[in-house]
Amino acid sequence: MKIKCLIVDDEPLAIKLIKNHLKHFKQFEIVAECENAIEASQILQNNNIDLLFLDIQMPEINGIDFLKSLTQRPKVIITSAYKEFAIDGFNLDVLDFLLKPITLDRFFKAINKFLDTTNINQNTIVLKEKNENNLEDIFIKDNNKTYRINPMDILYIEGMREYIKIITSSENIVTKSSLTKFYDQLPKKFFIRIHKSFIINIKKVKVFTTSNVEINNKKIPIGRSYKISTLEMLNSK
Repeated sequence: MKIKCLIVDDEPLAIKLIKNHLKHFKQFEIVAECENAIEASQILQNNNIDLLFLDIQMPEINGIDFLKSLTQRPKVIITSAYKEFAIDGFNLDVLDFLLKPITLDRFFKAINKFLDTTNINQNTIVLKEKNENNLEDIFIKDNNKTYRINPMDILYIEGMREYIKIITSSENIVTKSSLTKFYDQLPKKFFIRIHKSFIINIKKVKVFTTSNVEINNKKIPIGRSYKISTLEMLNSK
């Protein structure tokens, strides 16, 4: 499910920055970008917008007056170079206020806040930022915390009904997600599902037999239906 976004700002560079930040998140789709409130009003009338990025100081109608004119509005994140508008924004129940220039870390917190206030199940968010292994880091939510993980630090993942437990070299993280959904986020070059309840990092396997693998002194069973693909992959590495 794509999250549909609208960017409203009269500064091309500001629009470009937000677009570049949003490119890091797979779930979000930019429906349109507008330079003024009049254009934005037309877009909102003709599209179902989930999230609005709104500048304040714009020609003809400023962002605050534009918000006041909307009887129905999507979630709103204000983007402004003037922090004095923050109180006006929050009085109108905006989701967040981002002060320009907007850093990616601060932008990510605003996106997390949006996800927390919606019914969209996005516990696991992939940020397309390459780490030292040239892989995409994974951001995982666990209660009120967000963990940034290099996939190669993951030893294995265990499915537990509606939750998964991610075992890394330094900590264990439990988050609400299906094993299948999380597997889709992982680089298949290094990760394989070996059981209905387990995914492993093949680079962390020290010993394996036809019935199990051993990672960090933990014996993990190989499921019957996964045996051929698992052994083929392990023997090829």
